[in-house]
Amino acid sequence: MESDALELTPRQKAVIVVDVQRDNVGRFCRSIIPSLQLLLKEARARGILVVFACDSRYPDDFIFTRTGHPVRTIRGTEGVQVIPELEAGPADLIVEKRMLSAFFATDLDFTLRQKGVRQVIVTGVATWACVLKTAFDAVELGYEVVVPADCCASPSPEDHESALKVLGSLRVVKPSVSDVIQTL
Repeated sequence: MESDALELTPRQKAVIVVDVQRDNVGRFCRSIIPSLQLLLKEARARGILVVFACDSRYPDDFIFTRTGHPVRTIRGTEGVQVIPELEAGPADLIVEKRMLSAFFATDLDFTLRQKGVRQVIVTGVATWACVLKTAFDAVELGYEVVVPADCCASPSPEDHESALKVLGSLRVVKPSVSDVIQTL
């Protein structure tokens, strides 16, 4: 699998940043921002597509009504915006999502296939939920998936590690951001 990754061109790769938005970034995930900044800088310099997959919900969405999660990332509010430290550039894509996965009920798969993307580097918050679900869906859709462990976070370090362990069972590569940059 890694030998295939070396053969891919930058245009066949995309970085997906999941839910790194004003309402979602708390103290548990601030530590990943420098790694994300480095990854995005290098990806953009090489012409790799950057996608921000952003929660964009309604106040009565099931995630709030059935699970008791706090109401946040409501469409039309500042809370849905990408954090200023990662500001979306003019060539970046923003995909609004209402479910955990960036692929479920969005046009992300269609868009990536139209652009010839074969590998996705999945990053963001929370590792145990939206990052994991996005990575799972990408695997099932046939993408080569890379999840740099230091570019995602969960409120609980145990949940983060458990999610990475699950991804490891899928043979999803989990290198550090510096390892990923070497293969861009």
